[in-house]
Amino acid sequence: MSGGKKIFVKAVKPCSKNLSEIKLYGKNPEYLRSFLPTVYGVIKKYGYCWILLEELKQLPSANISFEDFKKPIEFMAFLHAKFYSNSSVINNKEIDWAPCFKRQWQNKMNSIRFIMLFAKYMWYFETRPILQKDAVFLKTVIKNSKETFSSLLDAPHSLIHGCFEYHHLYTIQQDSIELKELRLIDWENVSFAPITLDLVYLIEKSIDCGINDTMTLSKFRNECLNYYCSVMKNYSIDIEETKFRNLYNLTFAFKIITHFIFEELKKIKKGNSSNYNFYRNQLFVLDESLNLIR
Repeated sequence: MSGGKKIFVKAVKPCSKNLSEIKLYGKNPEYLRSFLPTVYGVIKKYGYCWILLEELKQLPSANISFEDFKKPIEFMAFLHAKFYSNSSVINNKEIDWAPCFKRQWQNKMNSIRFIMLFAKYMWYFETRPILQKDAVFLKTVIKNSKETFSSLLDAPHSLIHGCFEYHHLYTIQQDSIELKELRLIDWENVSFAPITLDLVYLIEKSIDCGINDTMTLSKFRNECLNYYCSVMKNYSIDIEETKFRNLYNLTFAFKIITHFIFEELKKIKKGNSSNYNFYRNQLFVLDESLNLIR
């Protein structure tokens, strides 16, 4: 296996479309020039992207084993695939193509190609409406994910994840020098993306997540959280459980309350809102909590 120091690079969107004008920041920025065609679409969409990868002594086209990323990637992929397989509204035959159902699963976990494809798979979820009550939505997700994984062998090489915003980067400010937490590629994968599937799963199971049903919602959140923590323990994920639980609770509440606020705003326009001020205040409390972590 070839390897070296981890490098953390920020690629900034240029004024022109010339890839050579993109500025790269890091210990070895020119080494990353070959990654730009893959990264550029993300840069164009978000204005920038963060890249975490291993600085290699040989080109990434070689057969490389990324031990540092093996467990985090396995953790992320396992969580999402597991939610599919556990969902009562999905026929398992519809997802028997997924890596978790194949013996080659462990081999793919060591593949830089798999990592790139999974990043694309994650991006699809992040850009979809979270609370879309449409049966077609889940089938579309399955279809697109299947197409993504089916093209695994033809994938370009990259280790990018394209949705990095300030509220996703809880630990970067604290640990940017040693990059301890960044072994998980980014916090968004650990906290936000599972939340997205939690909500889809919640709705598809027809659980009432209305404003007055906080007990049901809290129970479901705790079940999901306990499940994630058990998986982390089984896979020896190197992350403090208390910190993970706190982040999970904050992001879960933030997603739910934000949704409720939007619903209340709609009701205000119709003149029948009664709880807007309560959820507005809750959002302020959450924002203060998030500021303590940032």
